[in-house]
Amino acid sequence: MGKLWRGPTLNVKRGRPNELWFTSIDVGQTVVKKDGQWRTLMTPQSDFLATCDVVLRGGYTIEITDDLADELTAAGFGQYVSES
Repeated sequence: MGKLWRGPTLNVKRGRPNELWFTSIDVGQTVVKKDGQWRTLMTPQSDFLATCDVVLRGGYTIEITDDLADELTAAGFGQYVSES
């Protein structure tokens, strides 16, 4: 049975510095594994993603294997893994 991945987000405030402009949005961050290292990216480039071992695009719910879930948990991303 697989698990679900809902990756990290960054809360971005939009508008002007005035307090009346309180609009903000959560932007999904992409998580990749390259050369054994896990990284979090805001603006991934397709040529870089093509060289990565694992790509988990930000802003999506993705079904992952139990092995990948264990690896992500060991790398400190366990809070973004849940039961499917």
